[in-house]
Amino acid sequence: MAATTHRPPQPEEESSQADKSTSRRDLILKIGGAVGTAFLGAVAAVALERKVAPGQAVRDDRAVERAERTRARNKPPIATGARYHDRSSDSQVWLFGQTFTSDQEEKLLRGRRREIVDDASGLAGGIAGVHGGQSLTYTRIRIELLGQWVKPVPVTGIRARVDRRLPPLSGTYLYQGSEGAEEPLEIGFDLDEPKSVARTRQEGSGELGEAYFDRHSLTLSLDEPLSIDIQAQTSQSYCEWVIEMTLLVDNKEEVLVVDDYGKPFRSTALAPHYGARYHLSVTDGQWKPDGSGPPIERSS
Repeated sequence: MAATTHRPPQPEEESSQADKSTSRRDLILKIGGAVGTAFLGAVAAVALERKVAPGQAVRDDRAVERAERTRARNKPPIATGARYHDRSSDSQVWLFGQTFTSDQEEKLLRGRRREIVDDASGLAGGIAGVHGGQSLTYTRIRIELLGQWVKPVPVTGIRARVDRRLPPLSGTYLYQGSEGAEEPLEIGFDLDEPKSVARTRQEGSGELGEAYFDRHSLTLSLDEPLSIDIQAQTSQSYCEWVIEMTLLVDNKEEVLVVDDYGKPFRSTALAPHYGARYHLSVTDGQWKPDGSGPPIERSS
């Protein structure tokens, strides 16, 4: 068998092997460097995020608040709705500026209570009220409120602004007696006052007391609903009036006007004499004529 002869490496082969070792070493270093750079970058990004994120969160919250404020400015800080609100337990009156025509009177005497009064009111412009005795009448209004501002809105004042005063309506007088008793409402306006601020109502007597906001506060938050019953009274005049609510929005006062769907509320005192009077009989539910004269209270 022939012996195998081992040939020592030649210079070219040694150089090739050295180049391969260098290439592998460089590749390892490059990979290690890339990994290290990526790792350091990730660490730096986390550190930067931890440093910047709170500030960014604050900026985001402020941006959201600014957007909410912008949306809120496009609508009133408090949404309002109002309507006349009478209770069946009250002695009610319907007062008109003129006497009924013969056709209206015939329809009244042939018909029954509410449907005829509503129809007559539409034809003759009558005003519904609550009989308060002597020359006094009450007008009851229910206000529905809803908070629409991003922060709570304090209501610092409520008043009635009378825009027009005339003598009481003295044409036709309709009277319906009370069907029961009920506690008086808490807030009231005296429309005969120069400045008709909201006042408390005395329990039992129903008389007006101190200014409501002297001892009470009222604040409405976002999406918070609230109903307020208001009773206005007058013993001297026919009045056309609206409700003014003073609000504190971002430490600035705003006045919100509440009316009857774009029209003023209307109230009238009892007149000394009426051209025609009627009362609702409790026995048969029919209207009965009483002729002309001063206002009267009858139930038979």
